[in-house]
Amino acid sequence: MIFEVIGPVANFIDAARAVGLEWLVEDQEPSRVAEKDVDEEAEDSEYDELIGSGGNLLYVTMPTIRGLQYILTRWERFTRREAPRDANDKIWWALFGYLADVRVWSARDRVDAVAQSYIERMLQKFPEKPVRLELDLWFRENADLRSVAQIYIESLLSVVNGQLLDFVTIEEISYQAALIEIPGAQAAILQTLQGPLANAEKVMRVRPQSLFRTDERELSDLQTEGGFPDPDIDQREPIVALIDGYPVQNHSLLANRVDIEEVDVTGEMAPVSRRFHGTAMASLILHGDLGADEASLDRMLKVVPILAAPQGLHQECTPPEKLPIGLVHRAVVALMDGVDGREAQGERVVIINHSVCDVQAPFTRGASPWAKLLDYFSHKYHLLFVVSAGNCNPPFPIDTYEDPDEFDEANEIERQLVILRGLERAKGLRQVLSPAEAINVLTVGAVHEDASSGVPAGLTDPFGPVGVTNLASAVGLGVNRAIKPEIVEAGGRQLAGVKSHDEGVAVWAREHGDVGQLAAAPDPTGGTARRTVRTTGTSNAAALITRSAVRIADVVEEIYAEDGEDWKILRTRATILRALLVHSSRWGEAGTLLDSLYPGSWQRRREIISRFHGYGRHDLSRTLRADGSRITLLADDLIKPEERHIYRIPIPRAMIGNRELRRIVLTLAWSSPVDPNSARYRGVTAEIVDGDGKRKFWAGVKPILQPHPDAGRRGTVQHLILEDKKLINDAGSGTFNIGVQARAVLPAFADTEVPYALAVTLELAQPLRSDVFQDVAARVRQPEGVRTGPVPVQVGARS
Repeated sequence: MIFEVIGPVANFIDAARAVGLEWLVEDQEPSRVAEKDVDEEAEDSEYDELIGSGGNLLYVTMPTIRGLQYILTRWERFTRREAPRDANDKIWWALFGYLADVRVWSARDRVDAVAQSYIERMLQKFPEKPVRLELDLWFRENADLRSVAQIYIESLLSVVNGQLLDFVTIEEISYQAALIEIPGAQAAILQTLQGPLANAEKVMRVRPQSLFRTDERELSDLQTEGGFPDPDIDQREPIVALIDGYPVQNHSLLANRVDIEEVDVTGEMAPVSRRFHGTAMASLILHGDLGADEASLDRMLKVVPILAAPQGLHQECTPPEKLPIGLVHRAVVALMDGVDGREAQGERVVIINHSVCDVQAPFTRGASPWAKLLDYFSHKYHLLFVVSAGNCNPPFPIDTYEDPDEFDEANEIERQLVILRGLERAKGLRQVLSPAEAINVLTVGAVHEDASSGVPAGLTDPFGPVGVTNLASAVGLGVNRAIKPEIVEAGGRQLAGVKSHDEGVAVWAREHGDVGQLAAAPDPTGGTARRTVRTTGTSNAAALITRSAVRIADVVEEIYAEDGEDWKILRTRATILRALLVHSSRWGEAGTLLDSLYPGSWQRRREIISRFHGYGRHDLSRTLRADGSRITLLADDLIKPEERHIYRIPIPRAMIGNRELRRIVLTLAWSSPVDPNSARYRGVTAEIVDGDGKRKFWAGVKPILQPHPDAGRRGTVQHLILEDKKLINDAGSGTFNIGVQARAVLPAFADTEVPYALAVTLELAQPLRSDVFQDVAARVRQPEGVRTGPVPVQVGARS
């Protein structure tokens, strides 16, 4: 059954409990409306406007036909405005007051507008070819029922002359699906909500085929070959893995640096001359943008390929006959546990770069199965998945200019502002691509920046050096309006293509061989193993963040080794890296520019900026570089719901008695179990509070331009920057308290321990005051300085 709820779901849930329907709470279908965590000190009632109100769909499996008919009969009486006949009716009438509709699951739910539009596109583009679709099945708890599901699908396909290509069951995320191929005529019938597939009761939803496909490269983009030094690799087990394309393992930049584990995609499925994406990602992780001349990583890179290059196609893609989620599932299990009778191939892996997404699945409502899988693996194996936000290449309209010539001749600054306004208006059609909405991963957007110089004549560079995202970088928000992407990193400069559109012009991102980040590439002619290419996109940005994660991991490993601990086996290991990667981020000049440009209240402007920039641009140097005027403290632990861990942080003496700019940065990252069948999804939430469970940390600082604090409470990362110059003459107790407080979102996780990491930086902007580090370092080591548990340690001093 489907219950369409009017207004806040919480109100309906209270009414549902009155008639004994507690199970509804656990089966909410995701919607555009998110639960608002109410804070007793909410700063502005206008924030409610950001949440909005509208219809939530609750999907409920009824235990019996009789129970279903019981509810439908009363709903029909209610909609006819009949008066309640007895006390029982009155309770139901109160419940129905929260509903816009009650109905049974039907073809219009099974084949939604997205699926219908996809079928239409496929029929128009390939009228003579069969159409490939995914069938999501109702997941049955009964193993016997699940075991016969494939037989059911095969029988169903025999009726429509279709073919079963792949079938995947992943019990941990309640997922069972089939990849099928049906004749175009049958697809046309399905589009009209008719036929056996549209009315197949065991099929929950018909969806477009999940597929990742790279952009086709021009041979002219390839750079001339260069000389590269021989690798100097250590012998430690790899801690970073790449689940992506098959790299050119004998390329001079990758030789003896990559360890390839074949699971489902073999070298024969990916001709060497077409291995662009995996080669570029491996190169960027190991060496960064080659044009920036950075030091290479000295760790090995584990690679599990999941992209092929089938005959007849010009791009790399996930194998068309496979469900990508099945490939990712087996790739991670192969690393952690082993598959097909083999031992685990990456037991020490902590970081997984996953710059692959479903081009057919922009985030719209709840977490996709692909995202659920990454969230499950993140929490189970304590892994940090670094995921690209995805690229959105379709043109978007802009105002002001009547034709392309006027656009080309416009003032550069004015044109930049016009493009930024156009991107903001188009944000609803440029959502992050699955699985970027996953809550336990780190999602990365792309900044318009690289180490190349100049722009080819006749082409337009849309932005100057202001740190805004590039034209194609997908935007958030995520599940329950959580901040996505969390951070942004350089993703190459994308030039502006322009064409006439309606009564004006439309702009899109275009790559050029002279602009972008320089990375290793295959040679289509097979003549050399030294080719490079310039490339752009969120995949690049995610690769660079993965590179930063490895560098941070090296420092963290040394810190914990000094205390006799093996950091790589800690349950907190992934949250430590996630916290430190976000910790150095801020909006900076880009945030100031966008805040002055975008319309609406301050809350609305901050939400818009968050969609593009998350918490801001990552700055690795601030995390790794020691500075006497700055100290970073790190704590990690396990916490249960309804617990609060308190850390007493010394206030630096240099912050008292002057008007110098002082800054305190707080970052909390945690890992939450998830319920794949609940819209609330996240099992446990946590937040940064003071010692009393509020948000009044210290009178000497206040929040700056950054995401609204409530937005940070909806994901699994919270990041606050507090600063001020006002005179503080009295340090009071000499410390301020930072609390980590947990709460169970879903009752099933009320006793579940979750790992977290807390990073705290104390900083003075004036470098001459170099006593902050020594002052705090000496005092934080005192027994009364922190709660019982792990002692916060300084990161920068040991880098």
